[in-house]
Amino acid sequence: MKFIIGQILGLVALAFTALSYQTESSKKLLVLQTIATALFSIHYFLIGAASGLALNILAIVRNLIYYNRDKKFFSGWFFPVLLSLGMGVVGALAWQSWYSLLIIIALMINTLFLAVPSAQTIRKSILLTSTMILIYDVFVLSVGGIINEALAIISSVIGIIRMNRKEKA
Repeated sequence: MKFIIGQILGLVALAFTALSYQTESSKKLLVLQTIATALFSIHYFLIGAASGLALNILAIVRNLIYYNRDKKFFSGWFFPVLLSLGMGVVGALAWQSWYSLLIIIALMINTLFLAVPSAQTIRKSILLTSTMILIYDVFVLSVGGIINEALAIISSVIGIIRMNRKEKA
């Protein structure tokens, strides 16, 4: 029963992620992404995916810091580097199996690239990081996570192609 409730929560988290892509403000996007990340944390807990749980809890902290990046204290590269290293430490502490390495490395990279001001660079990094997380999600049987990462990859490819066409026009 716990596993089924976890899968349902993963699908609800997926809905919040999809909704976040439709917002016009980066602040609203981060709020919805943080809600989705919190739901994915509970989802990973319920399906027994310790690495996903621990790293998503730290991702909530990351999102809150990135939400305040316009404030001088949170600007610059100190927090992205610190959070990326924190992802490595937390991931190592929550290690389950070799596939934990996929989500650890993906979230370390993702944490750094989210601090880059170029949306196109972020889209390109998502191709790598979402693929790694998708594989992790297959191993831990996260249905919502698999769909979420597949949609992120598709969305990134579409965005990359669309922006490349705009640049050539």
